Amino acid sequence: MNLLILSVLFIFPALLFSLTNFRSFSLRASYVLLQIGLYVAIGLGLGAMVWTYLNETVSANLLLFGDFGLTLRLDALSSLMYTMIAIIGLVVVRYSRNYLDGEKRHKHFIARLAMTIAFVQLLVISGNLAILFISWVGTSIGLHQLLLFYPDRKKARLAASKKFLIARLGDLTLLSAFILIYLQFGTADLSAIFEQAQSLSRNNPPSNLELAGILLVASACLKSVQLPFHGWLLDVMETPTPVSALLHAGLLNAGPFLILRFSFLIEISTIAPLVLIIVGGLSALFGAIASTTQPSIKTSLAYSSIGHMGFSLMVSGLGVYSASLLHLVAHSFYKAHSFLSSGSLIEKVQTSGADNYRRSHQFGRIILAFITSSLLYIGVTDFWQTNFEMEFQMLVISGIIFLSILSLHINTLDSNNGVRSITFLLVGSLIVVNCFYFFEHAFAVFLGNQIPAIRTLDEPVQMMVLGLMVLFLLTVLSQSVFLQFKNSLFLKRMEIHFRNGLYINHLMDRFMNSLSLKTSK
Repeated sequence: MNLLILSVLFIFPALLFSLTNFRSFSLRASYVLLQIGLYVAIGLGLGAMVWTYLNETVSANLLLFGDFGLTLRLDALSSLMYTMIAIIGLVVVRYSRNYLDGEKRHKHFIARLAMTIAFVQLLVISGNLAILFISWVGTSIGLHQLLLFYPDRKKARLAASKKFLIARLGDLTLLSAFILIYLQFGTADLSAIFEQAQSLSRNNPPSNLELAGILLVASACLKSVQLPFHGWLLDVMETPTPVSALLHAGLLNAGPFLILRFSFLIEISTIAPLVLIIVGGLSALFGAIASTTQPSIKTSLAYSSIGHMGFSLMVSGLGVYSASLLHLVAHSFYKAHSFLSSGSLIEKVQTSGADNYRRSHQFGRIILAFITSSLLYIGVTDFWQTNFEMEFQMLVISGIIFLSILSLHINTLDSNNGVRSITFLLVGSLIVVNCFYFFEHAFAVFLGNQIPAIRTLDEPVQMMVLGLMVLFLLTVLSQSVFLQFKNSLFLKRMEIHFRNGLYINHLMDRFMNSLSLKTSK
């Protein structure tokens, strides 16, 4: 009975959200229902986080049809994601009330928003392959309705069409993966699947699971706008800002969440982690470079999301799932704030005298930046390495953080900034590096046995990872050190190419137009 009550409690917010689709409920009543449901969800999520940390995982069956049905799984991962989605959803809902005030289809928007949030919450607490797949498809359908909020806008229809095509491909790969997993383990219950998966050897994985791992990675990449399936995200600017905030801070996370949820199966596969490292690493590089060339703040944030999702998937490929979840949570809150405050941010920059910032391009100052950032990074890393075991993968991830710190040091020390700015830089850098190690360790402790232990990478894989690190280093150098050569013809051409996203989105537009022409015939 306790498990049945627990199931009803966690489904209750979604039931409240569904009421907003009835015409008998006014707009004001719909907002009240949504906010009550989200406050309840936040309370339930926080309680579940404490419970799952102190006790074992809970699996509750609400409805069962043989091996399938409505099964909920509450563990450290699902409770954290459930709470995060509720908090972001509440912020987006409260923002939408004023943002869409006066819109004729305001009630329609809030109903679609409620449905989408409900499916995302159901996705993260799903305990069965069937309900996980249904909620996966449901989030896509909800997003499709939100993308078409302005159906008369051509770019909105194009974005929805591209997203629909890619989403159906992702649904197909996920369904195929789930069928292979069911055939291998003979059950659709996630707890039973993970228990059996932990007993299998990575040296000789079953062919079904090897292929299933690759299909899971493909589904995650398709869902989380990885190269070359990212183009539709750039056209989402035609939708209301709350949609962008929910999309970038919540829906795109479904890809990395899928990998985290099935991390025990990913660890069995030999190919899937390599695909994650390669595709995720290249998408992270592409997104980071392209975002700095965009004249529009929202387009820049879109490319930034592509890069962040790629980084999270790459970290999962390295096997450091706690760091991947940490990045996922941090990015969600940061990106939601970025989109919802983008308008006021533009006004602030325009009136803050930001154009007073000047780089001097003095070689001595750049060398000094290398020295200060290196000493800070080595000192903090040595402290944490002395007190905690640190694997090769952790050094790689922290090395990427060092490169971002290096970029900040170069831009700050090689400029006309005063002592106050430099002091803030040094103190801020010290806090950032320590926070990464602290929160990564905290997330690892919180997740416990819900994720696999960090594996030892083979030497060829280590060399490939180091090659990616070199590419990251060259990117930082090109954006910070070689900025004085920005007037060169080569760099100007490269900037134009990246501003256009290497024309990948244009190729996708041509493909979609060709499909439309064939359909019209």
